[in-house]
Amino acid sequence: MVIILIGIVFFVIPYVLKWNQKNETKGRKWIGIIILYAYIVTVWFVTLGSRSYSPETHVYPNPIHHYVVMYRGLRRSGSFQDFCRRLGWYKGQMENTGLNILLFVPLGYLVPSVAAFFRRWWKVVLLGLAASLTIETVQLITHLGWFDASDLLHNTLGALIGYWIYYRWLRKEYDRNTKTNPEPSETCLK
Repeated sequence: MVIILIGIVFFVIPYVLKWNQKNETKGRKWIGIIILYAYIVTVWFVTLGSRSYSPETHVYPNPIHHYVVMYRGLRRSGSFQDFCRRLGWYKGQMENTGLNILLFVPLGYLVPSVAAFFRRWWKVVLLGLAASLTIETVQLITHLGWFDASDLLHNTLGALIGYWIYYRWLRKEYDRNTKTNPEPSETCLK
């Protein structure tokens, strides 16, 4: 399932956006907007809608907390067998980290593809941070998850990776289609 999700995030959606910009269709901007709205609904469902209420609240303000715990655990493991016993927890933490990064990659290339205001990397990073902070705060207030500062870090990194995909692969198509052709000067006509 994760491999399918990675394929969709890194290949299918960017390819559809690139194809959409190459083809001179009337509704090409609407396709990007529809994909963006579908992405937002999916993120809200994954982060809030699929969780159950918990009366406890957990706040992890240290963004590298999980890395510190993993490092200490690996340092303490005296034997290879002890290391293998702990490996399941580490695998779960790394999987969670990867999914948090992957969750915000589409934000990094969808938003600048749809809104010209967000075609600078730092605006996408701030948007990713603000969206992640909103999700984490809502999870804390509604008791539908934990407030974890590492999620803020990983989601923002995902938005930055998404912007890199936009910058390296999609930007040329959007720049080409949004530039107006200047009028030829009189010296060129002679």
